[in-house]
Formats: sequence, structure tokens, C-alpha cells
Amino acid sequence: MAIVPQYSVVVPTYRGQDTIRPLAHQIDTYFRSAGLSYELIFVNDCGPDQSWEVMQTLQREMGDDLVKIVRLTRNFGQHNALICGFAHVRGQFIVTMDEDLQHSPADIGRLIAAQASGNFDVVYGKYETLQHSGFRNVTSTLLKKLLRASIPDLHPDYTAFRLIRTSIARHCLEMRNSYTFLDGYLTWITNNVASVVVTHGERAAGQSSYTVGKLIEHSINIFVTFSDLPVRIFSLTSVGIFFLTTCYTLYVLFRKLIFNDLSAGFPTLAILLGFGVGIILLGMGILGEYIHRINLKTTRRPIFVEAETNNG
Repeated sequence: MAIVPQYSVVVPTYRGQDTIRPLAHQIDTYFRSAGLSYELIFVNDCGPDQSWEVMQTLQREMGDDLVKIVRLTRNFGQHNALICGFAHVRGQFIVTMDEDLQHSPADIGRLIAAQASGNFDVVYGKYETLQHSGFRNVTSTLLKKLLRASIPDLHPDYTAFRLIRTSIARHCLEMRNSYTFLDGYLTWITNNVASVVVTHGERAAGQSSYTVGKLIEHSINIFVTFSDLPVRIFSLTSVGIFFLTTCYTLYVLFRKLIFNDLSAGFPTLAILLGFGVGIILLGMGILGEYIHRINLKTTRRPIFVEAETNNG
């Protein structure tokens, strides 16, 4: 019978042919020195290099009981690749990390210690200093603050270096969405979240697939899918405009009926345009609220998740 590991390390790969092998050996070194059992799961997200061939060789060298490899049919994106990996884990906890060696396997111990200190469901590795380009650091920080403002439940220190309780992570497999944002899913499942400072190294090889354009697209998709802020702003604005146009319409009607000092045709035009536009915007605001609720329903967001049960 195969021994169930304590930890499952899930690594999505896109351009990792030069970093997969040293990453695997560093992970192995950490867990062996810590005396902890683990399994390593690589999910190949159909990158343009030879990552899959390197994974196959690595699995033969380290053993298929220790290393699992999954190849997707096309590029589905980092977060989808991670959730695919969740379907194959056996450990009690999952560690997610990038393949480019910017996350240090030695810092896994910090995540584990932080989780044990408060029995947290999720622990994020918070970067003390980012090792991206200066422009990338600024745009990433700005976009992160905007997302934090639009999704209040999102942990401020969320990163791709995480430790997740497996029972929590498996709920992500049940969700279906036009755009996957793992950390958004986790905010729907639990607020028992912490963070701990970890190192962020320079990229060991190749170039990041996350360009500034992709980061902006990523953020817009998150706004539309996970935040009700845009539709809520539009709804409140439409109500405000409807209120103002209604007041102005009543004012024009009052002036016409009492003083009759307005130019011919102006009251009719003002009422049709002002009140009409207000009604249209109010209707669009209401429609937006319905669409937002339909979106929440189609994501299969869990209506409850039990932390523990005691029927004794």
C-alpha cells in the first residue's frame, strides 16, 4: 500500500525546462531534511519548450510514487493548471509554487510553521522585496491594491506561493467560471487565512509569460468575475441620475402648469429626454444586478463549508 504523504507540492509549468530539475531537487532536499513526507505534482500547461520531456525524465529518476506529471491538452492558464493539480493530490496540505525558482523551497518551512501556529486553512508567502523589473513591481502593486479595494475579502498578501488545507482546496474543483482566479475562490471558501514573510528570488531562466498587458487583462477579468464593485457603482449612479432627472422633470412640469413661461415644446422635450434617460439607466442598473447574481449562481459558489463537526 502506498504511503499517504503529508504534503503535496503542485507546480504549474509553462516555460520551465531549465528550472524544473533544480526546483525538484531543492524541494526534495527540504522535505528530507525536515523529515516530512511529500509528493510532487507538475502540471504542464502546454508551454513552447521541452518541459514535458524534462518532467518525464525526472519522474523516471525520482520514481512515480514521488513525482506525478500531468500534461494539459492546451494552455489553460496558471490558475486552471493549479486546480487540475488539486484533483491529483493525496497530502493533507497543498503547497503551490512557481517553476522559475523565484519561490525558495526552503521557505516552505515558514508556511508550515505559520499554519501550525494558528491552524489556518490558507497561508500565503508574503514577499519582503519583489525581484521583478521596476515597472513590473509598480504595476503589480497598483493592480493588487485595486483588486483589494474591489474585493474586500481578498487577503492583502495573496501570492502564488501558498499552503492550502487540501479539504479546502478540493472545493475549488466544484466551481466553474468563465475566468478562474484561485485566490478569489479561496475567499469564497474561508477567511481563516494568514501570511508569512518569504524571500522572492530573481528568475533563474527565461522570461516571465506575464507581460504588463496580461496583468491588466488578468485584473479586468477578476474585476468582472469576482467583484460587484463595477455593477454596484453603475447601479448607484443610475439611481442617482434617475432621481435627478425625475426632480427636474417635476420642476419643468410645475413651471409649465403654474407659470407657463417656458418655450413651446421645451417641457415635452425635457420630460422625454430627462425622465426617459433616467428610466433607461435605472433599468440597466437593475439588469446589471440580475446579471451579477446569475454570474454568482453559474460559478457554483458554495453556500456553506463546514470547518469541523462534532455530533457527540
